[in-house]
Amino acid sequence: MPIPCVTTTRWRMRRRGDSLGPDSSSSPGLLRRSTRTRVTRGTTAWRASSPGRGLKMLSRGLLGSMEKADDTRPEDPRRKRADRPTRRDFVKTGAAAGLGAGALLGANCTDAQRASTGPGDTAWDYEVDVVVAGAGCAGLTAAIRARDLGASVLVVDSNYDAGGRMLLSGSVISLGGGDAVQRRDMQGESDRDGYVTADPAEAPEELDDSIEILFRDLNDWSVLDTKAQSPYRYNERDVARSWAENAPATRQFLMDNYVRFARVSGGPHGGGLSRARAARCFLVLGDRTDIKAGTITAEDAGVADPERTSPFAPVPMYDSSRYVGSAAVSNGVAVARPLEFSAREKGVEFMFHRHFDELVREQPFEGRVMGIRAHYSPRHHPETGELLQSYWRNGNVEEQRETVAIRARRAVILASGGHAGNPEVRGMFYPALREPAFPTSGYAYQGPHGQDGSALTAGLRIGANLAGMQQNLSYPTTFHISTRLGTRDAYTNMQPGHPTFGFRGSAGINVGNAGFQEFIAVNQVGKRFFNEVRLPVRPGRSSYEYAGDGGTPDQGLEHTPRDWRNCRKEWVREMYGYDHGLDAALAINEGSQPPHYYSGPLWAVFDQAAVERTGWQLRAPFVADNGYYFRADTIGELAEKIAAGHEFQRVPLAHLADTVAAWNRYVEAGADPEFERETEAPMHSIAAPPFHSLSIMVIWHEAYGGLRVNGRQQVVDMQGVVIPGLYAGGEAAGGINKHGLGKGHVQGYVAGTHAAAEQPA
Repeated sequence: MPIPCVTTTRWRMRRRGDSLGPDSSSSPGLLRRSTRTRVTRGTTAWRASSPGRGLKMLSRGLLGSMEKADDTRPEDPRRKRADRPTRRDFVKTGAAAGLGAGALLGANCTDAQRASTGPGDTAWDYEVDVVVAGAGCAGLTAAIRARDLGASVLVVDSNYDAGGRMLLSGSVISLGGGDAVQRRDMQGESDRDGYVTADPAEAPEELDDSIEILFRDLNDWSVLDTKAQSPYRYNERDVARSWAENAPATRQFLMDNYVRFARVSGGPHGGGLSRARAARCFLVLGDRTDIKAGTITAEDAGVADPERTSPFAPVPMYDSSRYVGSAAVSNGVAVARPLEFSAREKGVEFMFHRHFDELVREQPFEGRVMGIRAHYSPRHHPETGELLQSYWRNGNVEEQRETVAIRARRAVILASGGHAGNPEVRGMFYPALREPAFPTSGYAYQGPHGQDGSALTAGLRIGANLAGMQQNLSYPTTFHISTRLGTRDAYTNMQPGHPTFGFRGSAGINVGNAGFQEFIAVNQVGKRFFNEVRLPVRPGRSSYEYAGDGGTPDQGLEHTPRDWRNCRKEWVREMYGYDHGLDAALAINEGSQPPHYYSGPLWAVFDQAAVERTGWQLRAPFVADNGYYFRADTIGELAEKIAAGHEFQRVPLAHLADTVAAWNRYVEAGADPEFERETEAPMHSIAAPPFHSLSIMVIWHEAYGGLRVNGRQQVVDMQGVVIPGLYAGGEAAGGINKHGLGKGHVQGYVAGTHAAAEQPA
């Protein structure tokens, strides 16, 4: 019996030379709808209309009857996250080729059986050369690179738009090895558009780099940070070598895909100490947003109104004229949007609202990876309930079935992020951070599935190994206390104007480090736990000269790599600077109840006099009635409001009144016998009503450690054998302690290169 005629809606791109910037000719006006119809007997197939974009849709039934998932309600930021992986999802099993008792494997027998299903049992809904899980830093880079080499590419992402956490970043990319931007600045030259008019920020000799120097830096066992941890000692050597060899090519690749770089200035953690390698990305303010021209309007950049961002830029861009020239602005928008633009222009296709769940391998722990399964993960506007749509839609594959199977003829690339948003996985490294009150950075934009460890768990289910897991603890600011108070999403400065703002409800107030002297910080029972002014202080990298002979663990030419004096115990004692305030904040307290003994939320408590001293704007959009800011006429009433109004406040703040009374006595006496705060900052009484409380958030910003890969970014199993057809990069992969975007871009470039070269299965 013939299958009825099916109409599939597609978005067709404009000519390659046209701009996709959001000006008068931009999205959605530039998009033309076209339909493709085909009737066959037994199987309905759809192929992309553009030449060379071999995505094929294969359906076992009537495609026109696609159903939405059962739960398509608008996301409720106050609702418990039942769709988050639970502890049950990480039960121990001994079936996985030598995995220990703590391994993260299938949730139960049903999951294990499902994960073991071979390709012969799988009816594929789509086919494509390369499937990329994740549309962020590593994912977009891998997708473009594979497409450049002739592969058809489909990117799936659980969110509604591309960019991932890269879109929220500061855009600083540390590469090096003698890359094009280092060479440009050595010669004092400008960029090809003439935007870079600022003088070079580094001396030529600080930029005189090579692959060998970079590789040496990435394996410098002698470097310790101010937490007395080594950022380079435990790097996988083949991964570090590949990263160094491909860093210069990746810089050029990014530039060839519309990414523009400011002057090189220093370098972030993990990028090596002996040369300057980091440069931020930029756009220039203009009268239209045009990716090819490198311009952006003030409205799109989120700088026209200090209390409003835009759908184009979730976070306001910042002034980078110091490293570029007049009118330059920077943040992750300046790298994420150009890469997305280029990917769409070249024919990469995207399937959003689609969470990557599992890998399909020929046998449970043997053979080639043949594809993925992914479920529908719709995100809805928090106010209107409408399905959120990506900023650009050309190249989107609209699909609303609950689960689809996507066959990868050449390879699957896992670039779906790390595990910072999954409390159960975080708890493997720091049990106290199993506390669900504290989300990952960029929670509102990334959504409930952001950074949920999906690549890690899917890889383990088919026998993949892990690498670099201890490096979560060696990077000094993996987790920290934010200076932005009064919002659950405390890492970013998102304002109204972006469609996901409602998931945070308030922008928060960035009080800075100095602002912590204006209040007392209390735990879930209302007790102080540490010297407040030390809470937001983050440990930094090595930055003090050692007085002895030889080694100087500092940046630049003064650093002597692999010198034993760099980690001499006298020097380590001198530079050690970790305060442990975060550990005190996460400690068990009187309100910690079995079985989890959660530490609970944290609160800044202050009075109206503090508001008048600081000028803090306790109004919308900075604070809201969303459970992260409270105001009352008495301390007792304030405690009651917090206990009743915050979703993670599990116990009364029984000690808050006594704590405030004791604090006022300390202020009068001029001494803090509990934490000796008087030695570091002024002490102010809390006595003038009304009284206020803002949430204090602990943030796990990024993940170190992930699937073990080799120098080609191929995932490796427990016996050290490559899993054919499977690649990983960015925070999905472990083995190199490299902060920031540079890790993901290079690994995505390498993965895309080799994935496209695989023989079709």
